[in-house]
Amino acid sequence: MRFGVFGKVMLSISLLCGQSAFALTAGGAAPASDSLICAAASHSKSKRSGVPATAVETAPEASSNKATQPCDWTPLLMVPISTPRPFRGSDGMYNLVYEMQFTNYCAKPSKIISFEVHNGKGDLVKSYTPQGLHSRLLNLSLTKPSKGKAADGDIIPPGGTAVVWMNLEFKDKESVPRHLVHKVVIETEFAGKVRQFENANCKLAVEDKPPVVVGPPLKGGRWFASGGYAGESGHRRALFPLSNRLVNAQRYAIDWLLMTEDNHAFNGDGKQCAQFAGYGKPLIAAADGTVVGVIDRFEDQVPNDAKGDQLPFYPGGNTCVIDIGNGYYAFYAHMKPGSVKVKEGQKVKRGDVIGMLGSSGNSSAPHLHFHVMDGPYILGSRGVPYVFDTFTVNGYCDEDKAEKAIEGGGVAPIVKSKFDGKHAEELPREGMLIVFPE
Repeated sequence: MRFGVFGKVMLSISLLCGQSAFALTAGGAAPASDSLICAAASHSKSKRSGVPATAVETAPEASSNKATQPCDWTPLLMVPISTPRPFRGSDGMYNLVYEMQFTNYCAKPSKIISFEVHNGKGDLVKSYTPQGLHSRLLNLSLTKPSKGKAADGDIIPPGGTAVVWMNLEFKDKESVPRHLVHKVVIETEFAGKVRQFENANCKLAVEDKPPVVVGPPLKGGRWFASGGYAGESGHRRALFPLSNRLVNAQRYAIDWLLMTEDNHAFNGDGKQCAQFAGYGKPLIAAADGTVVGVIDRFEDQVPNDAKGDQLPFYPGGNTCVIDIGNGYYAFYAHMKPGSVKVKEGQKVKRGDVIGMLGSSGNSSAPHLHFHVMDGPYILGSRGVPYVFDTFTVNGYCDEDKAEKAIEGGGVAPIVKSKFDGKHAEELPREGMLIVFPE
């Protein structure tokens, strides 16, 4: 669900705290059902930072007598918001996609010096410099994006909260860790001095489940995959406060836009839904299941002029939710008004036509928004990784270039890629042109 044809979506929350000693912000911790494990990780020995009057404040080795250890202050707290679950993308890489929440419980600003992820054996998986975090960190204390400036993005104010969008890639399934240990080093004024503190106390279990395997939600075509799991905006960052928790149903969602044989998304001036190549195309059940919810009462939006209460309260517009078993639900959004062919409680088989592609809800061009989640609540459920059992890659185009070309009515610069050909049990990466079986 997008604000533009491929528009960016950003959530900004302002937090106000005024505690004199420590500043506390609450919320965002995922429920116990997420199987999150926060445990003490091994601490490094105290070390000097090389900065005058500054030292890294850590506890002694875990093997020493805990009764005689100094206080292990961790002014910047880390909490995982979601549980990573491995899946294979159409570029052949195995992925772990999740979010971390940072909260500065200190009365002074905390500057991030470094952030690292290790596996359960202590091997380094990924490291980030403050500059490297710029595109991955959302500082909720800012009223505007950081624009890449270190002083804006990686200094967390007293009581401030930030979200780090984690996308870890591995060359094969065997390389995916079973546990992830996160270590952040920050600098802050504490007990009369500027000091550095290391927090390596958050250990996160990787969910030991395969992705959900489904069939295609569309037929044939040349479908452009937009807003996928590896992106830095849109669905990947649609983390919203719902039902007293931070949750992202759209973490693995894709917007599907049909391209013509000459790589146009529409004919004419693009001001009418009927001018778009995908408008009215059939949507099909991706798996056997039971329809648990249908909405069919909204009109299509005028292209690039979406408005009304559909946007925040019914962002999917006309929708269908199908219980596909084992606690998973397939979600279809932006259906054409009057086209829904199923009703609540109806059994469907894979491949059954359930409705037609439209542009209702939070949409500015006809497309299908599709994702799989762990409940029927369209935004309040958690998005889970899924893969299509079969599809063909037939080209690639950078999303930003495609956006400019499509919105201007021009030809999308789609080119051949090294990933062209048949794929099985993978999730398409954004920017790829996908052909599903007829």
